[in-house]
Amino acid sequence: MQPSGLFEVLAEIETSPPRCVLEEEYGAALRLDSDRVAVNFVSTIDGIVSFGKDTDDSRAVGGGIAADRTLMAMLRSVAGVIVVGVGTLRATTNHQWTPRALAPERAADMDALRAAAGLPADPAPLLVVSGSNVLPRDAEAVGRPAVPLHVLSADGVLPAAEALARTGAPTSAAPVSAAAVVEAARQLSEGGPVLCEGGPHLFGTLLDGRVPIDLFLTVAPQLAGRSNHSAERRSLVEGVALPSFTRRGTLRSVRRADNHLLLRYRIDAAGNA
Repeated sequence: MQPSGLFEVLAEIETSPPRCVLEEEYGAALRLDSDRVAVNFVSTIDGIVSFGKDTDDSRAVGGGIAADRTLMAMLRSVAGVIVVGVGTLRATTNHQWTPRALAPERAADMDALRAAAGLPADPAPLLVVSGSNVLPRDAEAVGRPAVPLHVLSADGVLPAAEALARTGAPTSAAPVSAAAVVEAARQLSEGGPVLCEGGPHLFGTLLDGRVPIDLFLTVAPQLAGRSNHSAERRSLVEGVALPSFTRRGTLRSVRRADNHLLLRYRIDAAGNA
């Protein structure tokens, strides 16, 4: 297939025709499965997704190329709710989880994509998963939220203001289950697709909980490696050791942007590709 805008489409099983300019550039309609959780990551060739705390990992790992940033913004545009772990929030305190934060020059096109997906004009709310109900007060998404912010802990879902009132006095240290994450996200999404942007511990929780996944993975053309002293360099999945071959993916699409590959996998609950 020929290059289409920012993306060169190498393989695509979707058959729905584009509905707007951004989808014409993408080469197909970007539809998310409502019965799956869409997950978006960028990694190095050797599977590193994070270089440590206080790092904009998508730029550091992926190089901030236009195609990856645009796809991230497109996914946010067609999401009913965006879910992140509190560690991701701490690592990117100067970020807002909106399409415009990634591609401000394409704001009108993002609005058109959201309308084509049949979603409300307002951007998707943000759900932060925090086992202790503690939020980083210095995060822009907390102090100056661009979208409604909610916090999910083992005690349930709280609006950000109530969670902030409890900050400094954690109510629970219990982990949050995959089922609780999915249930809370779907309630907030009001029927729209759920998008998870990490981090790798939250992704591990979803995989371990056998949640059906729609994985968007951009592979950047660099190698990172890990030494005995670089434990903060995170791989794609952290916190769980999955039994061999229990979560396998079916490749749905392949795109190229310069030397980056943009992959999409379906990962079924039973692990059968």
